[in-house]
Amino acid sequence: MRRLALLFALLLAAVALRAQSAAADSLRAAYMAAEMAMNAPGAPAADFAMRLADGSDARLADFRGEPLLLVLFDADCPDCRHALEALPALVPAGMRVLAVYAEGDPSMWAAAQAEVPDGFIAAFDTEGVYASGLYTPEFTPGIYLLDAQGIVQDRGSDVFNIKILPKY
Repeated sequence: MRRLALLFALLLAAVALRAQSAAADSLRAAYMAAEMAMNAPGAPAADFAMRLADGSDARLADFRGEPLLLVLFDADCPDCRHALEALPALVPAGMRVLAVYAEGDPSMWAAAQAEVPDGFIAAFDTEGVYASGLYTPEFTPGIYLLDAQGIVQDRGSDVFNIKILPKY
């Protein structure tokens, strides 16, 4: 009788654990869906505050009027460094590139600026775009191709898979 009770208790525990796992999977799927919907192609890019290398304050919306490649990076991220090194050869002449050190340590801002290629606009995220939920850290580096109206045309974290459209 004791064995049967123990077996029944184990069975109930297994059922409860499976239900917990299914609930966790459901929450994880919902989280990932919400993350993937952030700044998706066809949606306006979320506006945020930043400090430019010259010390002036700006917002992403200030850069509307012509296409822009937005790059959210971390100076300690090897993939981010690789992207910043590769981008100058991939970006069409005349396209503006805004490289934003996202949610970084203010004391590392000088080092982060050194990672930004010549000709790119360097900025420091003053709003905490990841912590505030404006952008997803799933894309690191976060590379967003915006049209002149600030609408996301493409996004990703691999510089070789972002469509830099020839018409730009």
